[in-house]
Amino acid sequence: MIEVRRFLNSDPPKLVEIWNSQPLGAHLAQPMTVGSMETYVFAKPYFRPETYLVAVEEGTIVGMAHVALSRDLCPQRAGEPGAYLTMVMVAGHSDYALVSTALLDAAEALAKESGAKQLIVSGDPPLGPFYFGLAGGSHNLGVPSTFEILRSRLEERSYQTIGEYWAMRANIHGFRPSVSRELMQIRRAYSVEANFSPPPLPWLQSCIFMHFERSQFDLIPKLNSAGAASATFIDLPHYTQLWGVHAAALVGVESAEDGDAAKSGYLLGEALRQLAETGVGRIETQVDKNDLGGYSMLRTLGFDEVYQAIRLAKAL
Repeated sequence: MIEVRRFLNSDPPKLVEIWNSQPLGAHLAQPMTVGSMETYVFAKPYFRPETYLVAVEEGTIVGMAHVALSRDLCPQRAGEPGAYLTMVMVAGHSDYALVSTALLDAAEALAKESGAKQLIVSGDPPLGPFYFGLAGGSHNLGVPSTFEILRSRLEERSYQTIGEYWAMRANIHGFRPSVSRELMQIRRAYSVEANFSPPPLPWLQSCIFMHFERSQFDLIPKLNSAGAASATFIDLPHYTQLWGVHAAALVGVESAEDGDAAKSGYLLGEALRQLAETGVGRIETQVDKNDLGGYSMLRTLGFDEVYQAIRLAKAL
């Protein structure tokens, strides 16, 4: 019989064993350590032990499901009844169907008791509240298409697709951006400035990126100091270890002038060139399948599709 209880401080060593037993197709950073789990998950100020569910069979931990509630994620959202299923994991030697059923039953009941109308897998765009840099490569939205067993289990339980994404990757060693008349015109009018100590982010984003190195590249008009666009990258130390190449995530591109794809493309090209010169060898990012402009720009810069991610939700 499977018992589901809340997280205890003695659980991390066994939870790390379960993490490291998962297939590589789950796109988890491996090997995981207790220290990394403590630093990047349990130390977040909105971590709540009562929403971290642990499955136990005959005294042995055999799985976990981590629920995050909107009211815990931001003081301004204290009255918001939202819930996110940020991770589900079952030990490799256990009965997946039996353990996952017990965990998902408990997770859905917890979310419903909190007042949530639906349980969303991972989080809201652009990033989920937990496991950035540890699961899903550059982004932690949705279930990777390669993790078929979890996706099928969720779909069997009436979870519906609410978003689809491409995970895209570029190896940038020796990268040089393309040249065109339009890009040369932009280059004459703008400069790209790298900031490796960028300004503070809003509270939730600051918590998501805790302990990660962040760099920001700004497109600045040469005739004034008002930024026209910016691109943000986050170092991925765990994937650097897994892949054997210095890796970073492109987590956002913001433009002050909507629809100006050429300037954003120029900014990203220059940012990739500068990052390559600092020793970064691989960039990964995620793009909504409906964002055809963003997808086309990434392809032009040398990014290739590596897998899909499907964001799911269930009405409670």
